Amino acid sequence: MENALTAPAHAVPAKSAEGIAAADFETLVRQHQRRIFRVLFLMVRDHDAADTLTQETFLRAYEQRAQFRGECPTETWLLKIAVNLARDWARNRRAGFWRRLIGWDHSQETQAAANNARDRTPSPEQTLIAREGVQTVWAAVDDLSGRQKAIFILYFAEEMALQEVAEVLGIETGTVKVHLFRALTAVRKKLGMQL
Repeated sequence: MENALTAPAHAVPAKSAEGIAAADFETLVRQHQRRIFRVLFLMVRDHDAADTLTQETFLRAYEQRAQFRGECPTETWLLKIAVNLARDWARNRRAGFWRRLIGWDHSQETQAAANNARDRTPSPEQTLIAREGVQTVWAAVDDLSGRQKAIFILYFAEEMALQEVAEVLGIETGTVKVHLFRALTAVRKKLGMQL
């Protein structure tokens, strides 16, 4: 633990035949926590869920650190874990759909209050127009399939290369291109219908 605290922020965690050293794991978290959270937030669109999933990503990575062999960059390995957790979260959320139909969903009440609080804050007209444009795009992205949404976020929001996206998702680069094209077509079509 002492080594992790004294290591410079730019230090790369040690990799060995046994994986990532436990003492270096705190450095790994510091280096990648913001990006992992950002990707998860863009995928699940829920701050609390993204925070919880970020913690779960690093917990899983810590538990599996001995199996990490360095065949891909550490960040790619962490993003794979995060994307899989986001998919599981979405699957569980869909399963809860029927439960929400029967009872009141308190998270909707909280989200509505947060939206109303933001709406009361005065802002310049250009900021409002830009915010509405971004919300419209993300609403269209939310309607994409899970894989297309992940590809869209990793490619555009995280500015990852196609090959990096393919590595994170464990698919071929050609498949990434096809899904990215379909995602762009769907988003453009939705935006065109609203303009």
